[in-house]
Amino acid sequence: MIGWRNGEWVELPDGAEVSALHAGPSLFETFALRAGSIECLPDHLARLHLACPRLGLDPIRLVLGAAANPVAWLGPVRGLMARTGLTDAVLRLMVAARPDGMATEWLTARPLPATPAAMDLFILGTRRNAPEWLPRPKSGPWRNSSDAWRELRGFANRPNAEGIQLDAQGNVSECTRSSLAWWDGAAWCFPAVATGRLSGTAAAQFRGVLGTAGRAVRDVASPFPVHAESIVVLRSTFAGGATLAASVSDERRATIWTANKHQLEAMDMLAALAAWRAQRCISLS
Repeated sequence: MIGWRNGEWVELPDGAEVSALHAGPSLFETFALRAGSIECLPDHLARLHLACPRLGLDPIRLVLGAAANPVAWLGPVRGLMARTGLTDAVLRLMVAARPDGMATEWLTARPLPATPAAMDLFILGTRRNAPEWLPRPKSGPWRNSSDAWRELRGFANRPNAEGIQLDAQGNVSECTRSSLAWWDGAAWCFPAVATGRLSGTAAAQFRGVLGTAGRAVRDVASPFPVHAESIVVLRSTFAGGATLAASVSDERRATIWTANKHQLEAMDMLAALAAWRAQRCISLS
């Protein structure tokens, strides 16, 4: 595949994971390009900036990563779209430190999958590892989540399947490439930071929407909530930032949770999230 690297076009391995581009520590963000607009780019760059000092990088000195500036992003994104033949895409910005204290930045694109109407979730044997630091950054090589993704694909290689990682104590942490939240009938629950979950951008946006709507929100460290009324799968590249879970299976592949027909609370809040995200698009038209 073709990629942009510090202003140059380079050939990269097809479907390359973060570790294939840079073996050492790195930071990366993935976001959607739909209808000529990048979704929620400022939110992703804000998270990137928080982690940059850990690699000795000043985010202001980055090129693409410095700011959600349409002028700076227009050339690289249009170039990628022309070279890949894509219109909508998953964009990935990756940043790594150089010996001279500056940064190498990569921008790559892959096809944007359709958002599933609902997801089947599977509890995985790959446990969430201890974070490098808290709040946990989205950082490479990201081997733990890659291992979990490969485990899931070994038995459920389909777009509407996602794996749940537990922490070492058996508490729900996050999915392989998504964040989780659930409605227990009284409050919206999110896995606590102590579980090793990532500070997901879509999850943070959902929390904000819930707070604005006056909903109770709790951080919890608990086993899978078998009595949850609704489970939401949050991913920044999903249309609207999230979708509902349809079922959950344990490590023996036995179904332990099935969504009921009454999802009004969850659907109302997901509609509010989608509306909020629609205002955070950066147009490259």
